[in-house]
Amino acid sequence: MYTIYQEILFRPIFNALIFLYSLTFQDLGIAIIFLTIGVRALLVPLFQRALMAQKKMTEIQPEIKKIQDECKDNKEEQARRLMELYKNKGANPFSGCLPILVQLPVFITLYNVFIKLFDSAQLELLYPFIARPEILNPIAFGILNLALPNIFMAFFAGVSQYFQAVTMPEPPKLQQSNPNAPDMGKILSFQMKYFFPVLIFFISLQLSASMALYWTVLNVFGIVQQKLAARN
Repeated sequence: MYTIYQEILFRPIFNALIFLYSLTFQDLGIAIIFLTIGVRALLVPLFQRALMAQKKMTEIQPEIKKIQDECKDNKEEQARRLMELYKNKGANPFSGCLPILVQLPVFITLYNVFIKLFDSAQLELLYPFIARPEILNPIAFGILNLALPNIFMAFFAGVSQYFQAVTMPEPPKLQQSNPNAPDMGKILSFQMKYFFPVLIFFISLQLSASMALYWTVLNVFGIVQQKLAARN
């Protein structure tokens, strides 16, 4: 299983990074930025599909709530009418999940690439047509050592995660059987906006600055993408 994963995802992305490293005058920071943006750009169609599916579900939310209220004592009838509504409106409550799930292996691979970046054994995975560097220079932009943790990069990773969460559209509210129960949507939103950025900051403090740079670029791209999608 690891060999399949290595050949299909890890090795191509690692080779792409080393290729970009050679093109950017061996500045690993610039190579990481270009690689992250390039991979994220390739996944834009999947993101757009997930966003459109979420918008569709938000648009029909009033009708969903009406059916839930009218059939609250008859779950079978409620399920039948909801399925009929989804069919008539061309909506699928799970269609937004598949594109996100497809993206996850790619982002996990990027994470693994940057975690193992300074392991010289990984250079054995280079394709014959990729020039092999003697060493990977960890100094990016002339000042930043990407091989070591960096508090400033950890801060940027946390802050960018906060703004990424703020720009994400609110998920449609779900009908809860107990009106006195906590609003799970608000709890999740709070965690994404405040808890997760703090968690990212502390995690980044334990990892190399290359990971924090990757996460920051990923978030900035996501913020720009969300802003552009909101205009459409």
